[in-house]
Amino acid sequence: MSKKILQTIFFVLGLAVFGYLVYQLGWEQLVDSIQLVGWYWVPIILLALAWQACHTLAWHEVLTFFGHKVSFSNLFKLKMIAEAINMIVPSANLGGDTARASMIRKEVPLSGGIPSVMIDKTLDYISKMFFNIIGFSIAIFYIDIPTAWFWGCVVYLSFIFIFYALLVWLQIKGLSGWLLTITRLIPPLRKALEKRRDQLQLLDTNLKEAYTKGSTRLFVAGLWHSLGRMLGMVEIWLVLWLLGASTSFVEVFFVAAVVNVVNGVFFLVPGQWGVAEGAQLKLVELLGYGMTVGLSLGIIRRIRRLLLVGVGLLILLFYDRGKEMVASKTNPTIQ
Repeated sequence: MSKKILQTIFFVLGLAVFGYLVYQLGWEQLVDSIQLVGWYWVPIILLALAWQACHTLAWHEVLTFFGHKVSFSNLFKLKMIAEAINMIVPSANLGGDTARASMIRKEVPLSGGIPSVMIDKTLDYISKMFFNIIGFSIAIFYIDIPTAWFWGCVVYLSFIFIFYALLVWLQIKGLSGWLLTITRLIPPLRKALEKRRDQLQLLDTNLKEAYTKGSTRLFVAGLWHSLGRMLGMVEIWLVLWLLGASTSFVEVFFVAAVVNVVNGVFFLVPGQWGVAEGAQLKLVELLGYGMTVGLSLGIIRRIRRLLLVGVGLLILLFYDRGKEMVASKTNPTIQ
C-alpha cells in the first residue's frame, strides 16, 4: 500500500471521527457554543495572523544569514500558502514547505531556498519539541495525568528528541553522502542523485555554514518560533474563557503541549482532522470542564484554521498573477 493511499485512508478516518464527535455533542449545542465567541472572532483571527508573522520572521532570519533579502510580505504570503497546502494535501505537513522553497526560487535560488526551508522547519520542530517538554514537565506537578497519557508523552518526546538531534547532526555532517549510501539498493534513485551531486554538495555546504557560523541568527529564529507557540497558548486560553472555563497558565500550557504531542503521533492524518478535536476534548474533560467545552474548543480552533486556509488558497490563486503584474510595471519589455 502506497504512502499516499495510506494518508488518504487516515484522512477519511479523521473526518469520520470528527463527524462522530459533532454528532455526540449535538448540532444545536455546538452552534450555541460557537455563537458565544461573537465579535471575539476578530482577536482570535488576529492572534493566528500574529503567530504566523512570528514564524515568518523566523524564516526571514534564516534567509538573511544566507544573504537573501526578501520582503516580509512575500514571505508571509508563502507561509500562508504553505499552511493551507499542509492542511488539505496528504503529505505529512511537508507539501507546503516544498511549495514555498519552489515558489521563492525567482528571488532565491534553490541552492539557498531549500536549505533555508529545511533549517526553518527544523528550528520550528525543535522549538515545538522544547515547548512540549517544558509544558508537560510543569504540568506533572499540578495536574493528575493518567498513566497512559503520561508514559505516551514521555515515550514520544524521548523519541522525538533523539530524532531531531540526529536530524541536526546529519545536516551538519552532510546529507549527500548519507543519501547516496542508503540509495545503493535503489539504482534508479541513486543514479538520479549522482547527476545532482554538485547541487547536493552545495546544499551540504549551506547547511553546515548555517549551523556553524549562523548560530546567532538561528537562535533568534528559534525565539520567533517559540513566541508563535506562546501566542497559540493565548488563543486556547481566550477560547476556554469565552466558553466559561477559567483555566490557569499551567492548564493551558498542558493542553497546548499534549495536543501537539497527539498531533505529532498522528502526523499522517492531513490537518489532524478528528485527532486534534478528540485530544482537546479529552484533555479539557481531564481538567474537569466537560465534553461541551472541550469539543467546542476544538471546533472553534478548527473553524479559525479553515478560515486561514481559505485566505492561503486565495493568496495562492493570485500569487503568480500579482508578481507578473508587478514585473510588467517595473520592466516595460515584459508584455
